[in-house]
Parts: sequence; structure tokens; C-alpha cells
Amino acid sequence: MKIFKFEQSGFILETEKGFRVAFDIGNKTPIEKLENVKVDAMFVTHIHGDHFSLEQIKKLSPKKLYLGEQCKEALGKYSPPFETIEVKADNQVNIEDIKIKIFDVDHGPNVTAPVKQNFGFLIVVDNKKIYFAGEMFYESGISVSNLEVDYAFFPIGTFYTFGPKEAFAFAKKFKKIGEIIPMHYEKTPETKIEFLNLIKGYFNISQFTI
Repeated sequence: MKIFKFEQSGFILETEKGFRVAFDIGNKTPIEKLENVKVDAMFVTHIHGDHFSLEQIKKLSPKKLYLGEQCKEALGKYSPPFETIEVKADNQVNIEDIKIKIFDVDHGPNVTAPVKQNFGFLIVVDNKKIYFAGEMFYESGISVSNLEVDYAFFPIGTFYTFGPKEAFAFAKKFKKIGEIIPMHYEKTPETKIEFLNLIKGYFNISQFTI
């Protein structure tokens, strides 16, 4: 398995067989950065542009796009050349050799536009388990007290998500985390430094961190 991290909460997983799945690559990732980047499928957590952007989706050109009802409605009259599949919390998607469990995430009180769906993902691929917290402000979703994962993606940007202290406190509730990958810190790069200092000596920092 390979992990390619992009801006905000965006990343791509590539299996040992070469199957590629994108997650939340939105408008904070420059289009030119996606030149010649192709994926087989894509998942979107929620409707905000830094997670759901039609321009970036078109560039990636997935064969299948998995998204909630609100995002699917936002496509409007656009008829994509790929399959769009509506998903809900508590669904599990099996695609190729990847299993993705979808759960609700609490975006918190600072969101001005209504968000009907906001997902997190628990992903199993190539015998690795990945926890993706999505745009989490309050601890929410699935129980983690008995959860062992190889990688955990946590947002640390504050205001719309966890801050560094909240993410660190949440991480300590897991039974085991192999490596942590912080995300959603582009507007507040100082939060990345604070978070990495907090987890030093407690958790391994992933080689995929940028």
C-alpha cells in the first residue's frame, strides 16, 4: 500500500495491485498538481469546497464517485462521465480489495452553511487499517477505545476541526495507533508544529506527513 497526501484532508491510497482511491481532494489542491494523476474511485466526506470540488474531481476522472446526498444534489444538471454512488453513514463499501466503513462526524458549531452529511472512514486495505477522522470538531463517529489502526488521519486546524490539543487527547483514546498523519493545517501551519510537539514520545509520526 502507498499513501499520497495532498492539501487539507486530501489523499490517495494505492493498493499493492495498483488500484487507486482518492479521498477529499478539493479546491486547496492546485489543478496543475493533479496533472497525469488518475484514480479508479473517489470518496467525498462533505460539501465544503476544500473537500468537494467538481474541478478537481473532473481532473482526477474517477470511474466511480462515492458521496452523500447533499454532494450528489450539488452536481445539479451536470452529467458526469463516471458513475456516482450515494452513500450514507453506517454503510460499508467494498471496492476491489478495499473495505471502507462510513460513519458520521460532528463538524462543530462554527459551520455557517448547513452540512447534511459529514463522513469519516475506517479503511482496510492490504492488511492495513486506516482511520480517517474527516472534518471532526467534536469526538464523534465510531467507538475507538478498542480500535487498533496502522494509520490515523487527524485534522488539527482549529475553529472548524480539532485543534492540536483536542486531536492529541482523542488519539490517546485509541487502543493502538501505528502512525499519525496530521491534516487540515494549511491555513494555520503553526498548529502542525504544536501537534507534532505534543505527540512526540507518545506516537510515531508518519513518513507521509508533509
